[in-house]
This record gives sequence, structure tokens and C-alpha cells, in this order.
Amino acid sequence: MNSPQFKGGGVAIFNKKINFNEFRAVDARSLLGLYVSQTLLFLGILLILFNNADIVEPGNYLGSYGWLTVTVFSIGLLINFVSIPFLYFSSLSHFKRENEFWDKETFWILPLFFFGTFFLYSSQIYMALILLALSVLVIMIIHVIFVIEARQIVRRNSDRTLSNCGQYLMTLKYLSAYYFLLLGLLISVNPLGYFFNWIHLY
Repeated sequence: MNSPQFKGGGVAIFNKKINFNEFRAVDARSLLGLYVSQTLLFLGILLILFNNADIVEPGNYLGSYGWLTVTVFSIGLLINFVSIPFLYFSSLSHFKRENEFWDKETFWILPLFFFGTFFLYSSQIYMALILLALSVLVIMIIHVIFVIEARQIVRRNSDRTLSNCGQYLMTLKYLSAYYFLLLGLLISVNPLGYFFNWIHLY
């Protein structure tokens, strides 16, 4: 997908154009929620990178008790229990209002889930695995509810044109497949763990 591009009179988000009137129709709470979620994501990544480079808490590592591990763990909790559910509800609201900002919101759900799950799993804090399992369960329940809701919307609007109606449902279906792939990778291979360890060694 392409990055958002601002070009004369419209906003192109992931190959779709949103005019400025639609963009202004996005409520401030949704914008704030998305930007805060992105900030949490990048903050967690930077903290781990800086720790592996011995810039932050030299001598300690993610998983040993300290402010860094607690912070990364807290970021993971916020992402999985707050940010992702918020983006689901906000994206559905924008979709129902036929504002294509929903595409930008659903796009960020997957990387947030990937890193949020990694932050919780790698912190190794007491109760981390239980909270990780609970957060995944909550997200999966929310996801199933929204897939069902999207299908009902498609059926209700089969005789009239709600723009991108089928595309929203298809996006959620793709998310379903990606969830299973990412969970399998995180549990069996832990690619981010290898990546951060490689950075620390070199």
C-alpha cells in the first residue's frame, strides 16, 4: 500500500482519494486515537533498539526487571487493550458515515497487533503471558463481532450503493488470515526477538 499523499484538493490514502471535506469530517478523537497509537508503537520500538545499543539502561535487557521492561510492557497493554479496540470501533463508525478514513485506521491494526503482542511476550513480566492471552482473546472476539456486523451491513445494503461496502468486509477477512500468520510467527519463530538480538550483537 502507498503512504498517504496530499495532493491538490484531495488526500490519497492507500490508493484511495479522500477530499479535504471528508478529511475534515474525521472527528478529533479518532485522529488523536490513531496518532497516539502510532506514537506508542514507535516509542516501544525505539526503546528496544536504544536498549540493545546500550543507550538506554546499558547492561540490562528486555525481560530483566527495570523501568524499560515495565514501560515496554505497559505500551503493549495499551496497544492491545485500548488502541486496537478503539481503531475497530472508530473505523466502523467512519465506514458507516462513508468516510474513507476507515482504510487508514484498519491498516494500522495489524502492525499494532504484531508489535503489541511482541512487547507483552518479550517483557516476561509476571502475568505477562496471561495478559497476552487475554488481550488476544479480546481482540479476536472484537474482530469476529465486527466481521459479523460488516456482513450484516453488506446484506442490508445489497439493493443500494453504500460505497466500499464489500471492501470493508474483505479487509476484515484479510485481517483474519494475517492474525493467524503473525501469531504463528511470534510463537514459533519470534522473528523480532532474533532481529533485536542481531542488532545488539552487531
